[in-house]
Amino acid sequence: MSRPGAAVAGGRRKFDMISRGTSSSKCRAISLLALFFSLFGFPSWAQTQGAKSFYEGKTIQILVAAGPGATTDISARLVARFFGKHVPGNPNVLVQNVPGAGGVVAANQVYNLTKPDGLTLLAVTRSNYLDQMVGKPEVKFDFRKFGWIGSFNKAPMMTACRSDTPYKSIAAIRAAKTPPRFGQAGTGSISYVFANLISKTFDMKIKNVLGYGSGREIDLGMERGEADCRATSDITVIRTPWNRWVKEHWVTFVVQQGPEKSRLLPPVPTVAELAPPESKPYLNLMDVMLAYTEFDRPYTAPPGVPKERLQILRESFEKMLKDPEFTAEAKKLVDWDGAAFLTGEQLQKKIEATVTQPPDVIKRIKEILEET
Repeated sequence: MSRPGAAVAGGRRKFDMISRGTSSSKCRAISLLALFFSLFGFPSWAQTQGAKSFYEGKTIQILVAAGPGATTDISARLVARFFGKHVPGNPNVLVQNVPGAGGVVAANQVYNLTKPDGLTLLAVTRSNYLDQMVGKPEVKFDFRKFGWIGSFNKAPMMTACRSDTPYKSIAAIRAAKTPPRFGQAGTGSISYVFANLISKTFDMKIKNVLGYGSGREIDLGMERGEADCRATSDITVIRTPWNRWVKEHWVTFVVQQGPEKSRLLPPVPTVAELAPPESKPYLNLMDVMLAYTEFDRPYTAPPGVPKERLQILRESFEKMLKDPEFTAEAKKLVDWDGAAFLTGEQLQKKIEATVTQPPDVIKRIKEILEET
């Protein structure tokens, strides 16, 4: 005679065995799926799960190759607010400013001293590849070997001078007895590159005043009368003090990069419109020397970050760019149109193609970037 409840107990044992078998089957299936995805190299569920477990509870640090208040700093702090939301595991994201030498100090640090674990990123001074191309001794990095994550926005260049100076046009600068003083962070800065390029294109003399820690410091230098002119991105005009300067006609815009005219600037001629025929060799260099205007806000990781983590960072960056809240904030802060961006893979190819140039091109770039 069976004990009361024996049938029930037996049923439970059978149910437990079935449950354990089902659970075991699920585990085997998941393992097989993970193995399948990893064997065939997809940016996969398996990798995402690994990345999630890695990034969960961690902190990503974004080093900014500029001082506080510069557009590079503003955009990096915007990225920091949204990026962690789209990285598996939702890590915290912090920002640290590392200004110096027009961005070279931060690039050297990330390239040579930062652990390649996917927890440190760099908001780059995008023109630093030119420092590498001309072989400056302080450069200890190869732009082509960074782990590029992506970029957003385009920002063509322009030049503006204080309206109380005689430097109201290219012709006026050429005719001036005293060359205008351009405030500069360093020889690798975008301002230095553009100022020197137009000085060669128009055969005019300028004086670069080096050593400012950030774009904001250059602005203050102009207000104090230490500098007469500033070469910078067109989006600079949407932030303080430029929005006030424009309204009060405190600055006069002299030239813009082109070939398309900026919607942010008042009517001002492009370099090509003003350039004399004999300057054609310099115009031909613009695609190389101003390539950085195509990747206005680039972000990178150190060389050697594991491939699966780099892929996760790239995918998370793209997801962030599609976030409506991020897009709205980027429109307000850096006038991003929501469409202009490069993926990590596209940015990597763009930089490799730009940096790899024949010796004659390198020689001409060196001539333009001589310290003046």
